[in-house]
Amino acid sequence: MDQEPKGVVAFRPSGRTVLPSSVLPMPPASAAIRTLVETPPALDLSGKRKAWFLIGRGRIGKTTLARWLTETMDQHGGTAVIAAADPVNRSLRQFLDNVAEPPSTDPEDVKNWLRDLLQYQMEEQLNSIIDLGGGNTSLSALLAEMPDLAEVLGQGGVEAVACHVIGSDPHDCVPLAVTEAEGFQPKATAIVLNEAHGRRDRFDQVLAQAEVRAAIERGAVQLWMPRLSGDAARQCDANSWRYYQVRDKAGPFTASAVQTWLRRMGEEFEPIKTWLPE
Repeated sequence: MDQEPKGVVAFRPSGRTVLPSSVLPMPPASAAIRTLVETPPALDLSGKRKAWFLIGRGRIGKTTLARWLTETMDQHGGTAVIAAADPVNRSLRQFLDNVAEPPSTDPEDVKNWLRDLLQYQMEEQLNSIIDLGGGNTSLSALLAEMPDLAEVLGQGGVEAVACHVIGSDPHDCVPLAVTEAEGFQPKATAIVLNEAHGRRDRFDQVLAQAEVRAAIERGAVQLWMPRLSGDAARQCDANSWRYYQVRDKAGPFTASAVQTWLRRMGEEFEPIKTWLPE
């Protein structure tokens, strides 16, 4: 049997308990709030197990962030179950080894698989990084059964980390609004604005959305995800390169661009460095 790579923990489904379901209303439309507020220091999760939920619309940058998180975790000797909960898009497996995936594209199967994964994580006291895919239907289906998911995980020794990846279009805030309304409001919540979708001054409307302001007011941390140059990103994707290995594979210009991006990512995510899986 091939030896599993460092940092990746295989997911083996375990039994699950059927929970009662409930239906929660969609969040009402609301006017934008433009008043900025000061946020408290990020929660310190040092020494704790974490379940990262990467939430956002399709093609917003969640897979890129999942790759960076996993590789950065590897660099620091951490371990985690790496999972792609999108029933359709299985692109994460092109860049990372041993990615856990749902057994089918059936929504009920995907929801049950996600619940199995989280139960397994609690039982084995592991970390996880979960790319939920566009629309987050599996998470919403699970939250319909257990809107107190973050609290249940916490009681099981795992801290939920909600990471909302958002572009410059105000509609990118919908998944955040939906999951917050469904009751998923972990203390460790990050709103990551992806500069691949525009310069920072183009995010004014996004930052003014009532749902974004409400999340920040309750303690969510707002971060920026620097843009990786288009040519470097295309080369990394086309060759399935790991970002931390590009300098040994690519030409000097691409290698320099990726190294600069890695440095900037580290700087931007410094406020929540204790949230990364250990």
